[in-house]
Amino acid sequence: MLARLFLLAFGLTQAAADFNWLHEHDSHSPPWSQTSHDSNPVIQGDCVAGDKGLSWLSKQLSNGSVIACRGTPLQLNNAGRYWGEQYGKNASVVVYPSRPEDVSYAVQATEKTSLGLDFAFVGGAHGQTNASSSYSYVIDLSYLNQTQIIHNYTVNGSKDVLTVVAYQGGTTAYQVASTLSGSGYIAVTPRIGNVGMGGFSTGGGIGFLAGPYGFAVDRLVAVDVVLPVTGKMVTATAFNQYSDLFWALRGGGGQFGIVTNFYQKAAPEPTVVTVSVYYIDSKSVDESQQNVADFFKKNNDPFAVVYYGYGFYPDNLLDPNPAPSSFALRTILITLWFGNPLDPQQKSANATFGNLLTNLSFDISSSYNFDYVQLYLLADSLFPYGFRRGFWGPQAVNVSSQYLKSAEVALSAHVNTLVQRGEFPATALWLIQYMSPGLNGNLPKSNADTAWPHAVAGHQTLFSPAWSLAGDDGLAVQANNVLNLLTYAQEALVGPTLADYPNYISPGASGSRVWGDNVERLIDVKQKYDPECTIHNGRVFASSGCVKGGWGNIFA
Repeated sequence: MLARLFLLAFGLTQAAADFNWLHEHDSHSPPWSQTSHDSNPVIQGDCVAGDKGLSWLSKQLSNGSVIACRGTPLQLNNAGRYWGEQYGKNASVVVYPSRPEDVSYAVQATEKTSLGLDFAFVGGAHGQTNASSSYSYVIDLSYLNQTQIIHNYTVNGSKDVLTVVAYQGGTTAYQVASTLSGSGYIAVTPRIGNVGMGGFSTGGGIGFLAGPYGFAVDRLVAVDVVLPVTGKMVTATAFNQYSDLFWALRGGGGQFGIVTNFYQKAAPEPTVVTVSVYYIDSKSVDESQQNVADFFKKNNDPFAVVYYGYGFYPDNLLDPNPAPSSFALRTILITLWFGNPLDPQQKSANATFGNLLTNLSFDISSSYNFDYVQLYLLADSLFPYGFRRGFWGPQAVNVSSQYLKSAEVALSAHVNTLVQRGEFPATALWLIQYMSPGLNGNLPKSNADTAWPHAVAGHQTLFSPAWSLAGDDGLAVQANNVLNLLTYAQEALVGPTLADYPNYISPGASGSRVWGDNVERLIDVKQKYDPECTIHNGRVFASSGCVKGGWGNIFA
């Protein structure tokens, strides 16, 4: 598990180099948008010939695209790649576009086949609102997975000349990071390597490097979007006629259109990442909670990150095949120190975390120096596939030792309940990520600047339950509600209310809890760009078209 990936990390450098194709262009258009059309898609199965819409689509798609009918290898691949087991569905057909233009054709086809009445699109398949899968028609973007650096990039209406990282809508965090490794540049990416950059970027974009560089939504300067129904391809920026669409896609999620290309301001690549992982000895848990609370109040290095929480993990991280009996609730502390390439006087990792570790004893203590891309080998191992999963949690302020203790008690109660019911909730956990106050000057000036209101940011919590039985879905939601109430109570002591992170939206959360006063405007944008509510799975803004269809569930 964790240990196997730690060991792999030391051999990753050459493997990463083998995959590391880096394209740099002084232009506005990525080279993948300039390829010629060669209509010769792969068709798996026999669902195309008898369907006029799919037959039309098969004549439009490019070489390398795929139409996969139910029961064929690539349809089953789509159904099986959802991180939460409860979200995978056996679609009647899955379309894998190989170019942005193919996404346009795939969208147009939804109007030509009855299967298109219920369609979804998917990037990394980590979404937690059931929006990215369908039993009918799915557009799987995983073939759109290229990344490049573009220098001298400008946006019409802005005088800024930028270096940006351009990545396609189906790219994963690891694909972006491995492509950029050693280039001197980095994008703000998710904290798990197999998470898709598309949902991450439209849902807020909190990454490892949010502390020094801010959230992904605040670093986006342009997006290429395929609009619903018509399949029209547009570029949206803060300065053109699609500025409202650009605003909505920065934190409002992907229900306004399918983004095929993102353009994010590049940031300096960290020189090194020092990672330390600790299991806190039970006798030191109380003191560790106080030390963590103190660190959250006093740290002044935005390149220093702490994760602290409780999880159901084995007793020996170095055992690649831990026995089920070795799993128990553990108190986990992870410190990350990113070398600031612009500050040769930056304090060392030891100096930064010295007080945090004072007087603590550990069951396990391991430290590693990684390249940034290697960090994903650790992160991915914390959240394996094979379970029904949740990924929920609000932002926290006023972090105290008592708050951390209360979260420990709530997580313990949930895990113990599952174990008593015969479940094996391996890797279920609750944790909190330290976020540097003000994100080093990278927060928006106003809550209205992006769809997700976050002019003030807190520390990010995460409850990620893991269970197997559908009958226990409600227990996960109940535990999440308890943990959320703890966080909201801390928030109420100091105010103001912080909007929940959209990508971690809790089951049943109100629109105002996540998007605040921006919900009404988001409803208007939804109606403008998707008047028929063709994108209507999961949490959907209640435009008139979506309410008429019975799909709208986020109200002003």
